[in-house]
Amino acid sequence: EIQFAMQQNGEIPADKLFSHPSPEIINQAIKLGFLHLDNDIIQMAAEAILGPTALNEAVSDIEPANTGSCALLAIYDVATQLLRVANAGDSRAVLGKRNAAGEWEAIPLSVDQTASDENEAARIKAEHPNEPNVIDNGQVLGRAISRAFGDIRCTMLGPVVRTEPVITTTKIEPEKGDFVIMASGGLWDNLTSEQAVELVGRWLKQNDVHHIPSKFDMVPLLNDSSLIEKFTKGPPADNPEPYMAYTDLCMADEKHFVVVDDNAAAHLVRNSLGGDREDLLRGMFSGNPPYSGYLK
Repeated sequence: EIQFAMQQNGEIPADKLFSHPSPEIINQAIKLGFLHLDNDIIQMAAEAILGPTALNEAVSDIEPANTGSCALLAIYDVATQLLRVANAGDSRAVLGKRNAAGEWEAIPLSVDQTASDENEAARIKAEHPNEPNVIDNGQVLGRAISRAFGDIRCTMLGPVVRTEPVITTTKIEPEKGDFVIMASGGLWDNLTSEQAVELVGRWLKQNDVHHIPSKFDMVPLLNDSSLIEKFTKGPPADNPEPYMAYTDLCMADEKHFVVVDDNAAAHLVRNSLGGDREDLLRGMFSGNPPYSGYLK
């Protein structure tokens, strides 16, 4: 689809599209795909505002441009074992790889693009030299992120918030057990990249997926039957830790990590929101939008 759009717009010569495109051509195609989609989102909102559109349809068409969204894309070339990751926003991709000692290491495949990032802050200030308050209190015009789709309030001002993604290319060795975690900012608000990689490593060990012993195998695993009983008998009568201030909780606590899910993604989410603390876990899932986002 990206190649077709590029060919139609004449942005890349047709003879270079399909015959072993260079890395630069591939990266350009990804960036143009992001920019075209963002343009479609903004254009759809503009037409809804200016055109003869039914109110319910207009509200629906305007919403994507009003709220905006981050984006994280991964493209894997089986022949070269190269993984390209394109990121616009505070989503994150992390590679889990064993080192020479057999220990899991977390290798970043993307950088959170926020005003807190020195490179992003420097770029924005350089592009808007006459706007000293373009970054205020670690935010860009009241937003934490510096790249995103839509969000017309920011993208139309300059634009300050960009859509063009930052792309990285990394050699992946799946035959050695490499894996990639891709998640939005909500997960990374609660888990570090290192914790997430070790959690997946623990899940792989429990499920005996390409199991290779490592020092993380020394971490005790809770008995499955006891956990199943704990998680199915309902919430406790009272708070098991009555003096814990749940409002102060932010990062996940490794001492509460458990392996009870058949799905690795569900395993990560469970441990990011409470692990074996059933009361906390249920509470995190009980909120209604938009306040549920602040809880998680």
